[in-house]
Order: sequence, then structure tokens, then C-alpha cells
Amino acid sequence: TDAEAYPHLLVMIGTGVSILRVDGPRRHERISGSTIGGGTYWGLCRLLTDAESFDHALRLAERGDPSKVDMMVGDIYGEDSDALEKLGLPSNVVASSFGKLVAKVDPAAGLRQEDLARALLIMVTNNIGQVAYLNARLYGTKRIYFVGNFLRRNAVSQRRLAYAIHYWSGGENEALFLEHEGYFGALGA
Repeated sequence: TDAEAYPHLLVMIGTGVSILRVDGPRRHERISGSTIGGGTYWGLCRLLTDAESFDHALRLAERGDPSKVDMMVGDIYGEDSDALEKLGLPSNVVASSFGKLVAKVDPAAGLRQEDLARALLIMVTNNIGQVAYLNARLYGTKRIYFVGNFLRRNAVSQRRLAYAIHYWSGGENEALFLEHEGYFGALGA
């Protein structure tokens, strides 16, 4: 029924991000967006890696370890400290995207372009998820549909968005994905 289907957010992720609140079949409005989207990921990935295509960048990211690039909460407070318990944070949460690169990187440490691609993908995806979650809170919506070509064959970001929305909302919000998400923007145009 309409009462169950609405309202919801529709987060369209392409080069940038547009967020719409949908209140009914023909009742929607653009409420927010971000310049940090797929174009940001692809542009920075081209600078940081030898990826020749967006799909190549995603394949690199699938094999990367973001903890080689990102500073984690555990890097700051230790893995098993009282501070973690007081903060209520696990040690494996990102404290600073690309934070480990503040210090000069030792080439022997084994930083790979796959690690850079993965950390960058997580950073962009976390930003999109945070903006979407905050808009869901602001506009009182429980369901958030994520669509757009950025998510096409991008299981890393889909898993990350689902985890992030669940984590930030304490399980009250739900991240949903369409099977043929890449075509959704074309339908709206």
C-alpha cells in the first residue's frame, strides 16, 4: 500500500549525487545532493592509480586493503583500550580517510594502488551514506533507495552503504538497491 511504500528517499549516484524525498507516485522533490560522487571517485582514482576505466578502478578496489591508507580508531587508541569502550567505537572504524598518508609512506610498507582505490571508494561511499542518512533523519524516512551507474557492478559500495545506514541508524533505517539501478536515472530524465 501507499502508506507502507511512502515516504522514502531516492539517492541517485552518478557523477554527483541527488537526493529526492518521494511521498507518492507523482509527489517528490529534490531535497539535497553532493558534488562528491562517482565523478570524484573516478577522477581521483585516475590520479592515484593506473586504472584505464571505471570498471578497472572497481576491480582494483575489490583487491585493496583500506587499512593501509586509512587511519582507524584502533590506530589512535589501540586495539583493546578503555577509551574504545568509553567512545563506544570498534577499533576497525575509519577515524581519518587517507590519514596514514600524513606520515611519509615507506615504500617497503607495501602500499599498492589497489589499497588507494579501495580507500578512496570507501571514503566516497561513506560520504554518500552519511549525507543520505542525515537527510533520512531530517525528513523522517526509514527506507533509502540507492540507484545510479556508480553502483553498477559495485558490490563494495553496496555492502558499505547497507552497513553504514544500519550502523548510523541503529538498525532503524534500511538501505535498498534496485536490480537494474544504472538505468534508473535515464528513466527519470
